[in-house]
Amino acid sequence: MAFSVLFGVFASYSCLKFAPNACGSGISEVKTIVSGFNRPSFLNFPTLILKASMLPFTIASGLSVGKEGPSVHYASCVGNVLSRSIIPWFNDSSIQLSDIVTASAGSGVAVAFGSPIGGVLFALEEISSGLKLATVWKTFYMSLIAIGTLQLWDPFGTGQIVMFSVRYEIDWKWGEVFWFILLGVFGGVYGRIISYWNIKYVKFRQSSIKNGVLEIALLTLVTSVLSYWNIFMRFEMTNVMEMLFDPCIDTEKKQYCLTNDASLFKWVYLITLLLYALIVRMVLVIVSYGAKVPCGIFVPSMTIGATFGKILGLLVGEVVDHQVNSGIYAFLGAGAALSGITGLTVSVVVIMYELTGAIKYIVPSMIVIVTVRVVSVLCGNSEGIADQMIKFNGIPYIDLKEEHNMDGVIGDVMVRQVYCIDVDIEELDYERILEFGKKEYPVIKNGALVGVVDRESIKELRCDYVSVEIDADTSTVFDIFTQLGPRNVYVTKNGQLVGLLSRKDMIRYEIYSKFEPQDNDNLEWLASLYTSIREHLNPF
Repeated sequence: MAFSVLFGVFASYSCLKFAPNACGSGISEVKTIVSGFNRPSFLNFPTLILKASMLPFTIASGLSVGKEGPSVHYASCVGNVLSRSIIPWFNDSSIQLSDIVTASAGSGVAVAFGSPIGGVLFALEEISSGLKLATVWKTFYMSLIAIGTLQLWDPFGTGQIVMFSVRYEIDWKWGEVFWFILLGVFGGVYGRIISYWNIKYVKFRQSSIKNGVLEIALLTLVTSVLSYWNIFMRFEMTNVMEMLFDPCIDTEKKQYCLTNDASLFKWVYLITLLLYALIVRMVLVIVSYGAKVPCGIFVPSMTIGATFGKILGLLVGEVVDHQVNSGIYAFLGAGAALSGITGLTVSVVVIMYELTGAIKYIVPSMIVIVTVRVVSVLCGNSEGIADQMIKFNGIPYIDLKEEHNMDGVIGDVMVRQVYCIDVDIEELDYERILEFGKKEYPVIKNGALVGVVDRESIKELRCDYVSVEIDADTSTVFDIFTQLGPRNVYVTKNGQLVGLLSRKDMIRYEIYSKFEPQDNDNLEWLASLYTSIREHLNPF
């Protein structure tokens, strides 16, 4: 227990002291960066070093967190740092950098799970803001190189790229579809419960817990006390999943397997251990995910789902059909919980297949994942926890997967008060210009837009800006932000610069447009608030 607390405190203190961006999962922030949100410090070299070096200490502390989310983050850091260092002109190409970060994120999942195709699909389904063939190929190549390196290194000493491999000899039956659907229902409900209460706890953490290191010390101590005596919580979670997935052929040698003539006491004892592990780990995941250490939620969720699946499989095998293999239900339950918490579908099916090699259970996996999706939508939880954290943190993110139905033109949304630089001015007061604190300034000549300059290189004119006419519709600009990812879109009228737009303006307008004019007082208040925010808080 002392080592658990020591490892957790060391990881938390190091991250908070030297690279606070290394805390947490990082998937939410990587998604927003790929979509065009500018946050260079989140993918820099110090964050890479701290995230990669402190993650093993976090896992060794025994906290109910995983390494897969942080693997996505530090893989994205590697792609960002190397591409900027080796190919300098990438610094001026946000689209190229976005593709590299997306491909790096996919390779991170490929290595973490030993699932190259699953990594490609994860990058497209979760990270990328749009489906582009060039991005697919880059992600595929990078996952290939990453998984090839892993195979040559052989860190598990097994000659395999997956953490473990199981083979199920028993075919599934159509009569089991009801139980598969029940696993899917659990996955959808699990995703709703965990994401809801985790966000509640994160809000409490931000308002009431001032010392992140002390919180980690308490979490590791409590986790150690609650976990040590239970075989399904004492070991590292990938080892626990391997036990739960086990088809239990050599049952005499494994205390977590039951023989056909097992006593009632042993059966009840095993179910009790599993129920305890299920409930306690769910609570620990709620309070641990998002703590001030590198932490993910993929493997903890898979372990919880596998635990529930094992319980269901044992019950079905005892009451309905003695030929049922509980390890299969654990395998399907793991996929259900992973899909429920992340909102992923196709990539989960492929990851679970590549992780275990259970090709016979592709169709049951699809049945489970479809059920998860339906239940999630019915529960109002169609988004994964990463998207929910984006909204909770107020990050300006436009999701291409959502429908943005708005009636209006850009003239209703744009900011009219624009700070410009006139090329005809012989001597510029650079210090006064920089006082405005904007990241980008439009350059005009006789009122017409001719280029833009960045704050860091204010003397270098750039011509790679995006502009639209004032009567353009809002849906077009939404597509521009999601597919091209510009920092700003400039608005012109007959060639003259009349305003600009940021993604924050578009998000505010979308929220504003959804209010129905049922309460005039509230609508007037919202309109004044929207106007105030748009004019005074809009960043360039």
